[in-house]
Amino acid sequence: MTDASAVELVVLALVGLVAGWINTVAGAGSLLLLPALIFTGLDASAANATNRLGILATTIAAVVGYRRAGLSVGRNELVLTGAAMVGGGIGSFIATLLAPEQMQIAIVVAMGVMLVLSLIPTKKKPVEGEAPPAAAKLPAPTAGMIAAFVAIGTYGGFLQAGVGIVALLYLSIAHGVSLVASNVVKSTVTLALTVIAIAVFAARGETIDVVRGGVLAVTSAIGGLVGARATVALGDRFVRVTVVIAVVASMIKLVHDMI
Repeated sequence: MTDASAVELVVLALVGLVAGWINTVAGAGSLLLLPALIFTGLDASAANATNRLGILATTIAAVVGYRRAGLSVGRNELVLTGAAMVGGGIGSFIATLLAPEQMQIAIVVAMGVMLVLSLIPTKKKPVEGEAPPAAAKLPAPTAGMIAAFVAIGTYGGFLQAGVGIVALLYLSIAHGVSLVASNVVKSTVTLALTVIAIAVFAARGETIDVVRGGVLAVTSAIGGLVGARATVALGDRFVRVTVVIAVVASMIKLVHDMI
């Protein structure tokens, strides 16, 4: 690991700003952050661990932004967050055991699945005069939902990249939850499992670069606040388009890196 130059830190700051916005609105911002961290001299393992500091700041900013917009976290969200935290601990531990090349292949496969799912309509257009569907908001968690969020948390602890998209697609497709409401759940869940991931990485002796991570934390938080406002103001269609763009761009970049 080498010390980052001033130019590298400026580039990292700009990437953090963009990635923070993307992470809040859709997800997959980590696929921009990881290469940027490696560019500044970190190895893949250290980049994976250091990246979580930026994600932590982004999700804190997003949750605060949603709360200011009147979208608070209730009991149902907390139940799913607890389930994701369990999975996050498991996934983070697994991440310390596998090689970066294996993770990269897994991400490409996951992105392909996400792209297909993101193109599936989440709900039918309401008939004129018909009341909005009750599932537009998060329903009471079932055993299946809890199990799903343990799995989502495991994925998030393991790879992080795209976990927000997984959560968005699951809630919108499987339960008809609006993408705006799903984003509130996604941000809360990501915040919790990131805390667990950082703790596991630290306990396992993974390198977490405080300088690079600090730069990402500040700029990602700014991007996260802006992204939260955009999500609330522009609604589901904006989020859906951003999700598709994020998935396609991520897949292209990952395949290019592998080639």
